[in-house]
Amino acid sequence: MKIVIDHREMRSGVAEALRKLGADIETTALEVGDYVVSDRVAFERKTVDDLFATLLERRELFSQLTDLARSYRRPVLIIEGEDPFFFSGRRMHPMAVQGFLNTIALMRIPTLYTLNGAETAQVICMIAAKEQEGRNRPFNPHGKRSRLSQSEAKEYVVSSIPGVGRAAAGRLLRHFGSVEKVMTAPREELMKVERVGAKIAGRIRELAGELYDVK
Repeated sequence: MKIVIDHREMRSGVAEALRKLGADIETTALEVGDYVVSDRVAFERKTVDDLFATLLERRELFSQLTDLARSYRRPVLIIEGEDPFFFSGRRMHPMAVQGFLNTIALMRIPTLYTLNGAETAQVICMIAAKEQEGRNRPFNPHGKRSRLSQSEAKEYVVSSIPGVGRAAAGRLLRHFGSVEKVMTAPREELMKVERVGAKIAGRIRELAGELYDVK
C-alpha cells in the first residue's frame, strides 16, 4: 500500500512503524493533513501535547481541521497519547475539552485515539489497505491551505451546528469572544444574543453538551 507522509512527521516514529508494516512511503511537504492514503482519505495526527498547543497557544487547530474537511471527503483526526480527559498540568476544564471534542464531531470529522506511534501506524495501515483494496489507480495529495482568517475559521466551526448560519455564528462569536465560550455558554446566556432564540440556543446546548458517542 502507498502512504504519503508530510516530511515533518518523519521524526515521529510513525513512518518507520509504517515501513515495518509493509507500507510504501512517499515523503513530501503536505499543505493539508499529515498522512494521505487515497484521493478521499487523509489523517491529521496530534499528540495530546500538540493538540493542546494548537488549540490554546497557536490557535490554529480549527483552521487545520477545516482545511482537512474541505479537501478530503473522509478526513480523520488521530489523537495519540494519554487520554485527553486526564488533565494533570493542563489549562482547560474537562467540560471545555468535552465541548471541543463535540465541536469536532459537529464538523463531521471522526476522531480516533491511539496510545503511541506504533498503534497510530496500525490504524493508518488498516484504513489504507481497505481504501486501496482492488484499486490500482494512482493518487496524489490535493489538499490546499485555505485563505480563511482565524475569525472566518471560527465562524465556519460554529455555523456547522444545524440551524446556526454564518450570520448567527458571527453574532455569537462577537458576544462570547471564542468558540469555546459559545459551546459552553448556558442556554439563557445564548438567548441574550440578538436573533438567537430558544430553538437555536437549545440546539447548541443539545449538540455541544451531549457526551460524544464513540460507537
